[in-house]
Amino acid sequence: MLTLNAVCRSVGDFAMQGISFNIAEGDYAVILGPTGCGKTVLLETIAGIGRPDSGTIHMAGENITRKPPEKRNIGFVYQRSMLFPHYSVERNIRYGMRLRGVPARKQADRLATLAEMLGIGDLLGRDVANLSGGESQKVALARALAIEPPLLLLDEPLAPLDPPSRENLRNEIIKMHRELGTTIVHVTHDQLTARILATKIGVMSRGGLQQFGDADDLFHRPASEFVARFVGMENVYCGYARRLASGAQVEVDGLVLRTALDVEGRVGVCISPEMIHLPAADDNGPANSLPAVVREVSDRGAAFRVVADVEGRPFVANVSRRDYERQPIAPGAQTTLGFAPENVHCFSQKGDGQ
Repeated sequence: MLTLNAVCRSVGDFAMQGISFNIAEGDYAVILGPTGCGKTVLLETIAGIGRPDSGTIHMAGENITRKPPEKRNIGFVYQRSMLFPHYSVERNIRYGMRLRGVPARKQADRLATLAEMLGIGDLLGRDVANLSGGESQKVALARALAIEPPLLLLDEPLAPLDPPSRENLRNEIIKMHRELGTTIVHVTHDQLTARILATKIGVMSRGGLQQFGDADDLFHRPASEFVARFVGMENVYCGYARRLASGAQVEVDGLVLRTALDVEGRVGVCISPEMIHLPAADDNGPANSLPAVVREVSDRGAAFRVVADVEGRPFVANVSRRDYERQPIAPGAQTTLGFAPENVHCFSQKGDGQ
């Protein structure tokens, strides 16, 4: 559906470098990255608002690299809704259809469908100045979808909303994507949104795409230290791996860990906090088991974040509230950390993941 091949674009002092990825029809792709990494520049380049200096963009098999934005039929929703302030909600939604000469009856049918889908039927006669943040974003989403775009670009549409409004709009987007099957590219720094919505995920840094692929791969098998830390691995180390008959043994500053991966040489090592049992369970199979001293415990709602020292090196574990309340642990307590070799991920120090 959408293919970018080595797309580069300079904007002032910023340079977006060699962006390549491919998404299929109906995919929901989320691009994660910190502020200033180039996420909005990427979307505007796909939309045609700015042309790349090099590289190509294909949509549905057509080369659209030099095609003007008004001929791409791409929907775009920015972080701020950018509705026309002198129009009503209904006129805002109809705007793109009118420009394209869509017959009035079809406009009305599309308007009714989107209003029902997004729950904004009671807002159609309102002035946009009187809308809440969540209502404004729903109207902006309806306006973008009204032209029936094969591709929808979302630039952090949930960022300006309070938590209840964010949750509500996220649910509406899930419903919309399920019902319409529109291909979506959504940029954000919010990992929870990415985990909930995405079928494909990428991570950007300083204008480059560090990793792109299935959501499960990115969160559990990051390809570099930057990606590992950005997605919240926390337990990220450097080590040296030696192959065994099955898997490998990785030495990290004197600690010896087992991994199920077939790796050799200098590697980055990461372990998700969710995969560390504390204390080590007996039914983990061939688990890594490390004596530790608890240094810090903090309540994070659904889980407790536990920081424990293993021979002077901190390890972080997220313990579910149920498990913690069943067996509370306090700072200063001695315990063991347990995790299976399958949960010890290794990646090349050059960033091309194992």
